[in-house]
Amino acid sequence: MSGNRSDDGSAGEVDERLASGQAWRDFCDTLKEAGDEILAAAPSDDFDRAEGYRYLARITSHFLRSSLDESDPAKSVLSTTSPKIGLDNPDYVYASARLSPRYVYKLTGRMNDVALLGIGAFSGALGTPTGLVRDHYVTTNELEMEQGRFELLISREEQPGNWLPMGDQTNSLSIRQTVLRRREEKPASLELARVDAGERPAPLDPANFVQTVDRVGLMVSGIVGQFLAWTASFQEHPFEIREIDPKFLATAQGDPNTTYHYSYWELADDEVYSVVLEPPERFDYWNLQIGNHWLESFDYHHYDTHVNHETAVLEKDGKVRISISARDPGRPNWLDTAGHRRGALALRWVGADSPPPRPRVSVDKISTTPFAG
Repeated sequence: MSGNRSDDGSAGEVDERLASGQAWRDFCDTLKEAGDEILAAAPSDDFDRAEGYRYLARITSHFLRSSLDESDPAKSVLSTTSPKIGLDNPDYVYASARLSPRYVYKLTGRMNDVALLGIGAFSGALGTPTGLVRDHYVTTNELEMEQGRFELLISREEQPGNWLPMGDQTNSLSIRQTVLRRREEKPASLELARVDAGERPAPLDPANFVQTVDRVGLMVSGIVGQFLAWTASFQEHPFEIREIDPKFLATAQGDPNTTYHYSYWELADDEVYSVVLEPPERFDYWNLQIGNHWLESFDYHHYDTHVNHETAVLEKDGKVRISISARDPGRPNWLDTAGHRRGALALRWVGADSPPPRPRVSVDKISTTPFAG
């Protein structure tokens, strides 16, 4: 990151960087450098380049808002906006909040149409040297509920009833709501509140503002680099669906019950990428989705770009045959590439009782006989 500043962020230096405008210039320089990384990693196509810069703008906007307006753990702000990062799951409605072990929180929820909630306390952050570290995680399968409603206490010290422990370094709450028919079903109703007698939120602190802007710049830059490495890894094995390299998940920890597989594809207008899945006998959930080169989900509200265990059409043998192409090949389980020639694929297995067989794949002309697996 550009600019001169000491690791301890001394008050005098912070004051000087704020008064001179250097802190903001450093932030802008960091974004320029991230933009250069985007350009270097972009395919030679204006469409993909534009999506790359939009990706950078989106994550910058998200982390500025979440770090400046939603970052005080004393306010217990539960945000339902989330960035498109690392092939965000169309079946998940995400929510998050900043936490502090100094406080005690209560999460109140009504499930509505949600099939499963995963609720985690995390430390660290994406794009930082430590990455996002899962401290504790629970699902609604483990919670006591009454008529689809629950209360969950979140604290450092043990609490009676439903309890999510925080660690000494816990700084965030992350919630994943599994909504199997996203266009039709209603996500959970959730409220987060502090239930301790701690201090009120503090007014803006200039030194903290400078440190926050610095941190956002580093996070955005780190996230760009982190997920460009994911894309590069997937590109090494196009049209192969492989379990993700564990080193990537070490700095992006999520649901411990999920096994992640990824692929990269590049198709002509008359080609179809066919995938045959054989689900295990028992599982909680699975889905397969496609997204762009930058690992953003597609516009799943207006295009069919993913399928899950409830929406998929099964063959008589219990297998699922999925077709990925620019135009409808006339088969069930068609995923529309939504104007994209290339992108990535994510396959998630949650709570599977055994490792599913590796998916079989084929790339064919759309006019040929349907893929037989």
